[in-house]
Amino acid sequence: MNIVMSKIGSSYQINIPISESYQDEYVRRFLDYLRIKEITSKSLATDEDINNLSEELMKQWWEKSQHRFSK
Repeated sequence: MNIVMSKIGSSYQINIPISESYQDEYVRRFLDYLRIKEITSKSLATDEDINNLSEELMKQWWEKSQHRFSK
């Protein structure tokens, strides 16, 4: 893989060929992580908002799926 990393001032610049990034699972995970960090940094949601949404989604999932776990 032809990844080039350089330090420019107080920042890092990482160049990863797009075609090669799909071939390496670790690189894909790293890029996904960076995308998530970028998206969440712009979010106005509070921890409480996120917890409430998570609980609501789990509740909805359980209501739709509990028949699979019942005898």
